[in-house]
Amino acid sequence: METGFFRASWYLYRNGCPDWIHDELQDQFDWFNEHLPVPGRVGRHFRRRNSIWGICWFDPGAREAISRARYCAWLIEEGGLPVRSITSWQQREVLWRDSHQVVARPTTDLPRAFG
Repeated sequence: METGFFRASWYLYRNGCPDWIHDELQDQFDWFNEHLPVPGRVGRHFRRRNSIWGICWFDPGAREAISRARYCAWLIEEGGLPVRSITSWQQREVLWRDSHQVVARPTTDLPRAFG
């Protein structure tokens, strides 16, 4: 199942992995909790049609957040889950944005991590 690294860490916890990985992930998540705001909007809701749920991406300028996310991805891989980084330079409909992240509407041409 494709998921972001925050949710993937839950699968590691549930399936068991070394304590040092959990400890390292928790240190990184503490940093994210302190420095990365929770998106103010992750979807659009309509009365007469289905809601649109966005996908969170890091802004290319958020270098420290991206570096920490890559470290989390390495930890998750060490814990036994496959990881693949996806990037997209194509312009997308933005639902919400700040200086660290973008929540964009998914499209059918969106790259998939595990086709």
